[in-house]
Amino acid sequence: MPNKRQREARKRFREANPGLCPPAPAPPADGTKKKKSKKSMFKKVKKAGAGGGVGGAGRSKHPLRVPGMRPGEQCFICKGTDHAAKNCPEKSYWDKNKICLLCRERGHSMKNCPDKGDGDLKKFCYNCGESGHSLSKCPKPIENGGTNFASCFVCKQQGHLSKDCPENTHGIYPKGGCCKICGEVTHLARHCPNKRQQYFESSVDDGMNMEGDYQEDHTLHGGDDLEDDFIDEEEANSASGMAVSDECKLKFQELKAKRSFRFITFKINEQTQQVVVDRVGQPGETYADFTATIPADECRYAVFDFDFVTDENCQKSKIFFISWSPDTSRVRSKMLYASSKDRFKRELDGYQVELQATEPSEMTLDIVKARAL
Repeated sequence: MPNKRQREARKRFREANPGLCPPAPAPPADGTKKKKSKKSMFKKVKKAGAGGGVGGAGRSKHPLRVPGMRPGEQCFICKGTDHAAKNCPEKSYWDKNKICLLCRERGHSMKNCPDKGDGDLKKFCYNCGESGHSLSKCPKPIENGGTNFASCFVCKQQGHLSKDCPENTHGIYPKGGCCKICGEVTHLARHCPNKRQQYFESSVDDGMNMEGDYQEDHTLHGGDDLEDDFIDEEEANSASGMAVSDECKLKFQELKAKRSFRFITFKINEQTQQVVVDRVGQPGETYADFTATIPADECRYAVFDFDFVTDENCQKSKIFFISWSPDTSRVRSKMLYASSKDRFKRELDGYQVELQATEPSEMTLDIVKARAL
């Protein structure tokens, strides 16, 4: 914007040289001033010509620019580039082989199914039967796998999916096959509950083979380390922890993967120098039955599968590892259980919560619920 001094100098120049300056525009007859349009800082896009595309007359039209198709797409039926799928000459053959997801018949889609009702296309929950949400967002606890209101397209019955139907011999393998781990047809191998157990058994076998192949003689023949040769065997086991029997590992894997037990108690057998299974609880037993099996004056290890309901009304479960060491037990027993606990916990990979108690008031049901939440 010119300042006042510049405007006065320009006015004096026009008066002194009238032939060099164009005449000023005459004001409109109605007395209103015409507003000047500001020049845009951005370049305007040229309009398409008669034979050009969006970029101007110099650019040709995209070869795939046909009605109903965007640039770069093609017909997904015959892979043609000169038409869309809705105008494909092979569309009738495509519709003939289409399978309806409702009646499982060929020749039409679910949208044009003659057996379709008003409520078939509405989203509803298989667990509670209410519409407006799916099974994954159901606020109610999952019961019977969440298939109480599901319809099987094999037997047309309600209450299960087609993979669990007794009339479906192939399960989720329509062309034949089964889970390569357990041989079932209701799940894939990556979802198999026995997957961890098979991996554990193979790792145990490999470890035993390697131990047999690489076993060496560690007898010391020099006189500098005579004290190390006379270390008591019980003292060595106390320092490194007792060995864990294979039965303990297998029982824990069954509790974690298959939920075959409600709880398992373990004890240290001082004669065999290893941790063994003391007692297992069936799935129908309660926490009171578990506490009744714990001796009052002896140490024990235990795992308990605790089921609970969260504040959001969701049913969950957590596996507790409980170390029971009462004050009335023998001092030697408490030392053995304390030194072997870390090694034993490493063998039981998969528990969520650890609880240590020296008296019954430290492992009540209320404390377990508070630790679970």
